[in-house]
Order: sequence, then C-alpha cells, then structure tokens
Amino acid sequence: MIQYKDFAPRITERGPFGGAAEYESFSEIVSAVNQWIDMTTIQVISVETVVLPDRIEGTSDDVYGLTSSNSFHPVMLSQGVTINCFQCVRVWYRE
Repeated sequence: MIQYKDFAPRITERGPFGGAAEYESFSEIVSAVNQWIDMTTIQVISVETVVLPDRIEGTSDDVYGLTSSNSFHPVMLSQGVTINCFQCVRVWYRE
C-alpha cells in the first residue's frame, strides 16, 4: 500500500503570548527527512516539496506551523484575504 508522510517546519522558539517566533529552516527539515528514512524499513517511491497552508497539525508531538524562513509563501486570495503557507517535504513510500 502506498502512503505518504509530510515534514513541515517545527517551532523552535515561542514568542509573546505563546505564539511562534522562530521555525526550523528548510535544510533542517530535509535533515529530519533523511533521519526518518534511515530509521525506518520503508521503500521510498518519491520525495517532493509541497506548499501547504498554515495550521497544519503533525502526526506526532511536534508542533508545525508557518515559517518566516526561506520557505514562507504568503498567498493572496480575493478581497484582500491572505493565507500564510509554508514549504514542506512529502515522502511517498511503501512499507
């Protein structure tokens, strides 16, 4: 069965009122992907970057969110509404 796992920037430092102040860089995300692949017994089918909206929740205890690093992408919708998006890595695999 084909499955996928997304890796998004984790919050590395909290700001005022519990909000995020700093996030992982994209190279740190890629490093986490490589470590996960090394620690599992999966067959990697494909690895890609995808841009996803802010407020993506992780499947683990890690906290994901938008990043203001080089992977931040504001997307403007109609009527001036802006949605913050971020670049993440998606791994398609087979167990």
